[in-house]
Amino acid sequence: MATLFNIEHISYSHPIPGGESQPALRDVSFQVEKGEYIAIVGANGSGKTTLARHLNALLLPDQGNVWVLGMDTRRKENLLHIHQQVGMVFQHPQEQMIATSLEEDVAFGPENLGLSTP
Repeated sequence: MATLFNIEHISYSHPIPGGESQPALRDVSFQVEKGEYIAIVGANGSGKTTLARHLNALLLPDQGNVWVLGMDTRRKENLLHIHQQVGMVFQHPQEQMIATSLEEDVAFGPENLGLSTP
């Protein structure tokens, strides 16, 4: 079976300007295989969103490694392909709006996959 995600001992702390960084993940490890369903649950502030942002390489761990479809998220040449394979719907809509119009925002997904525009 193919491994979709391989998370190896990742730790991450959110940087706080002018203050001490805030730990969010500590020594997290797991694998997700193709065809497998998982749920990540926890209280507000427990690190679910931080973990999800590591799965699509929006964040990089302070320690440990994240592999997506066998691609190391730390390697810049892998980022485009990872972003094309792993999507994320943010909790707050304003965090995912990237364009100045709804039409451009809806078109972003297909364009990011390399599809031509009409």
